[in-house]
Amino acid sequence: MTAAVPRSNGRRAVLGRLAGLYMGAAWAAGARADAAASTQHQENRMESAKRRAPTAKPVTHQGIRYEQLRRPQEHGHTQAGGVLAAVDAGSGKVLWTLQLYETAFDPKEERDAQEVYLSELRLDAKAGVLLASDERRRRWQVRLSDRSVTQLPALAGKP
Repeated sequence: MTAAVPRSNGRRAVLGRLAGLYMGAAWAAGARADAAASTQHQENRMESAKRRAPTAKPVTHQGIRYEQLRRPQEHGHTQAGGVLAAVDAGSGKVLWTLQLYETAFDPKEERDAQEVYLSELRLDAKAGVLLASDERRRRWQVRLSDRSVTQLPALAGKP
């Protein structure tokens, strides 16, 4: 004769096993998600370490600061590099933006690696022009009175 196991204990045992399986599965899924997030964070860190945009030092003239525009896509531009901003030095409000050149992107390559940024800004106050050069040593002149852009001969030497 076998002893009968009360039904409630049998149900508890089954429910306990199911709960254990569920908790184990949830823990494993969480561990996988944590590992994936860690890997993504590491990849993002590696991506940002690949290439840093050079910072052209802003110049200020008559209360207006001229600088390379940060996040130009927010201002309607399609590329990150080569966009100049005129900013009210007191309020920080962007007065106008100007794209100095267009970058041709190869769709087979990473876009951010192909961006070409301004590397230097200089002001010729007597002539009323801003001189800009980029990472490839190309140069532009911006007449501040009418925002006209003229490309100048590139600087000699390797970028």
